Amino acid sequence: MRAGRRPDVTASTVRGVWVRDPTSPRDDSRHEPSSATDRRSDAQLLADSARDLTSFSVLYERWAARLLSYFYQRTWDPEASADLVAETFAVAFAKRAAYVRTGAPGGAWLYGIASRELRRYRRKQRVELRALSRLGVERPPINDASIARIEARDEIASWRDRLTRAVGNLNDADRRLIQLRVIDGLAFQEVGRQLGCSEGAARVRLHRVLNRLARTMGVPRNE
Repeated sequence: MRAGRRPDVTASTVRGVWVRDPTSPRDDSRHEPSSATDRRSDAQLLADSARDLTSFSVLYERWAARLLSYFYQRTWDPEASADLVAETFAVAFAKRAAYVRTGAPGGAWLYGIASRELRRYRRKQRVELRALSRLGVERPPINDASIARIEARDEIASWRDRLTRAVGNLNDADRRLIQLRVIDGLAFQEVGRQLGCSEGAARVRLHRVLNRLARTMGVPRNE
């Protein structure tokens, strides 16, 4: 490859570089660079990844698990969290050549993308894997073992314990509201019918309850 020429990027090369289950153990047989030994900054990895795709693999290994926890704590959904991690890195991969080193940590740039993907998810109530689709790549399926690994992560398990206690401190009516809408996934119209209130009132009540829980958990809901 001539100096200065960007490498050809195909779905297979992208999949080989970083698209994998963020919970799976590292496969050392592939002899990939490791984030544990690579001392380059995130900003340098992003800059180098325009020429060397394995640099992006190091960035993925360094940040995927942390972003997985970030999304899980805001969605309570392991599959959506894995999708959001995949889409965040797909956007970052597509835009890596446009990254400008401003002095801010490269990780902050990733979290900026993650925050935008989270807002889009909340508006749509689903993850739109548009960047992955443009790359022609499918996210590896999340199976029961993957979900178990997500929920067994120390920071997630600790967060779930705190959440259980916080929900336990709600009154019966608020817990019933969360059960119907968040856990059972009922439409607001049906939630209102079961609670004996209007659809609009059910929306307002849930918004207030979730805001109280978010404050208790220290998780901003406006991200």
